[in-house]
Amino acid sequence: MSPNAQNNSGLALLLSLARERLSKMQAQALSNTRWLVSELGIDEPAFMDALISEAKPKLVSFEAQALANMAYSLAKLGREHKAFMSVLLDTASTKLPSFHAQDLANILWAIAKMGHRSKFFVSLLLMEAKSKLPGFTAQALANTALANTAWALATLGYKDEAFMGALLAAAVPKLASFTSQNISNTAWALATLACHDAAFMGSLLVAAETNLLSFKPQELANTVWALATMGHKDDTFVGALLVAAAHKLPSFDAQNLANTAWALATLGHKDEAFMSDLLAAAKPKLPSFALANMIQMSFALTKFNIKGAEFERALEARRAQLGGGK
Repeated sequence: MSPNAQNNSGLALLLSLARERLSKMQAQALSNTRWLVSELGIDEPAFMDALISEAKPKLVSFEAQALANMAYSLAKLGREHKAFMSVLLDTASTKLPSFHAQDLANILWAIAKMGHRSKFFVSLLLMEAKSKLPGFTAQALANTALANTAWALATLGYKDEAFMGALLAAAVPKLASFTSQNISNTAWALATLACHDAAFMGSLLVAAETNLLSFKPQELANTVWALATMGHKDDTFVGALLVAAAHKLPSFDAQNLANTAWALATLGHKDEAFMSDLLAAAKPKLPSFALANMIQMSFALTKFNIKGAEFERALEARRAQLGGGK
């Protein structure tokens, strides 16, 4: 038997044994089991449904961390379970004073990831989080908690300027430890929520510039898109970003390419060599461009007065396919 087959067989046995014992598990054991399953990347719908059925009536006895971990693990596996989440959030709302900063960040990230909108719960959570912002910066994963909180609020479309101002102030001392994803998510969140803080963005870009080579294509595209959306011009930083992006252009997908072209045109940052490489990377991917992407590309070509008959013909052919006309 191959190692993979042995692992699959062992996993099946483990899940079978766990399922037999679900009804006897108390709140903490159920939460721990759910967390372990998500950390191992196990996606067995029947087992998950059984676990949730057992957990639902016991949520009232879950402690804060257990509630946050349960929500986080559901989101991590891409499982929404609306009815279960509604009960979980109702229960959590009565226990928010006992949530630590990491618990608050995790449950907020989870509901955003699952698209579970509850303005009432988020408003309660932010009231609690405001008093615990020092805890966000004290924890080992402070950078991720801060960035994930900003990302979650933007994803949910929940704008609280006072809270965001306090969150950014708490983030400044931690920016040196921000990963490329933390930086990109934070910039994207600020742009999405129209919360432009020029001083904070300046500090964020300083942190980003030392780390640009580690940025993934989407992180590069999202960062320059955010700058353009906020109207935050920094030609030196954008130039450095394009150097980092140039050799990764073949890995950019349609949206990354279109967002980058649109952002450069919006910022008025013209780099003919980079745009030439971007168009070359975009041409074979035009069949995957959505109409919005085509409009972004056309805007950039017009703004930069770029003439490329072959690319323009391909662009117009794709627009015609999508019903966008000329």
